[in-house]
Amino acid sequence: GLALRVDADEKFDGLVSGGLDWSDALEARMTVSNEGREKVHMAMTADGNSRFRERDGSLGLLVRVDNENEVDGLVSGSFDWSGTEDADQTDLRASMTVSNKQRERLHMAMTADGDSQDEAMAGSLGLLVRTDADDKLDGHLSGAVDWSGMTDANRDDLQASMTVINRNREKLHMAMTADGDS
Repeated sequence: GLALRVDADEKFDGLVSGGLDWSDALEARMTVSNEGREKVHMAMTADGNSRFRERDGSLGLLVRVDNENEVDGLVSGSFDWSGTEDADQTDLRASMTVSNKQRERLHMAMTADGDSQDEAMAGSLGLLVRTDADDKLDGHLSGAVDWSGMTDANRDDLQASMTVINRNREKLHMAMTADGDS
């Protein structure tokens, strides 16, 4: 603490205190007080987990001025690629959420999946974007290409397709075939 008196008149009677703890998650805090009243308080947290092919974590920040919360935010996210080992799961998933004062402000989630067999490939991408709890985009893009007909005279040489979906409604679908002899 610090006390400052000029001609027996107290000008400042302050205290700066804080702490740091990393025994589990990381937590840091600092408080500045004057005349026994909190003027500024800041706290930060960081936490995360790692399992096989999954990662997730969060960062939190609290800023209080004159005992009023100015920022009470949290950013959290996850990344999972365990589906690359299991054919029944989506290959890749990622998400991020930003909250302030316990209200979701932004959420994004993405998926990616694909398969390839000999001379054919298929895959899909998904994207969800939400702001202030309102879905802005809930899209899905999928496609396939197959060139196995180049070795099979009874099939088209090349087949390709692509579909775009938003909010469970097909917006675009394209399909193409190509065949020829030389």
